[in-house]
Amino acid sequence: PLGRPPKRTDQRLRILNCAAKSIATLGFELCSLADIATELDLTRPALYHYFSTKQQIFTEIALTAVQGNYEYVSKAVARIRKEKHSSVELLRTLMTSHAEYFDENYWMVNATIAGYGGIARRELERIEEIEQSRDDYRDLLKQILIDGMTKGELRKTDADISGRAIFQLLNITRWYRPGGDRHAVDIALENFNLVIGGLSVANSSSGN
Repeated sequence: PLGRPPKRTDQRLRILNCAAKSIATLGFELCSLADIATELDLTRPALYHYFSTKQQIFTEIALTAVQGNYEYVSKAVARIRKEKHSSVELLRTLMTSHAEYFDENYWMVNATIAGYGGIARRELERIEEIEQSRDDYRDLLKQILIDGMTKGELRKTDADISGRAIFQLLNITRWYRPGGDRHAVDIALENFNLVIGGLSVANSSSGN
C-alpha cells in the first residue's frame, strides 16, 4: 500500500536509484517528484520524509556517483600501487575499475552526466564537493601518466591532453547498456589497449 517508506538503512539509496533512472530516462526538467513517488509506490509526503525537493535528490545523486566513483577507483589503484606494479598496470586498473563502478551504478552515473551539463547543474547545492571529487580523479589519472613518463614506462606526451582523451574513453554512458553482449570492463580493456598500443601498426618513433 501507499504510505511512508519503511525505516531501513538502504531506503535513501533505493529512492536515489529510482530517481536516477527517472532523471536519466525523462531528463531533469521533465522528471517530477510525482513521477519518482509513483515509481516507488509512495505518496509524495512519504517521499518528502527523505527529500523535500527534486534539486535535493539530484544533488545527492551527483554527489554519490562522483564521490563513489573516485573512491572506488582510487582504492583499486592504491592496492595495485602497493604491490609496486608499473604505471601501465595502474592505468589499466583505473580504467577497468571505473568500468566496474559504472556498470554497478549505471543509472546513478547516467543521471549525473545527463543533468550535470545542463540546467540541473545550477540546481546543485554542493557543487564544490562534487567538483572536488572530479578534480581529485583527474589528478589521480594525471599523476599516473606523469609517473609513467618519468620512469620511461609511457611515451612522453602532454599529461593534461592525454588525461582528457582517456576521460572521454571512460565515458560510455550514451551507448552502453548493461546486460548486452559486452561487459563494461571488456570495453574498458579494449580502450586501454587502444591507449597503450595506438591505432598505427608502425612504430611510434617512426613519425608516421
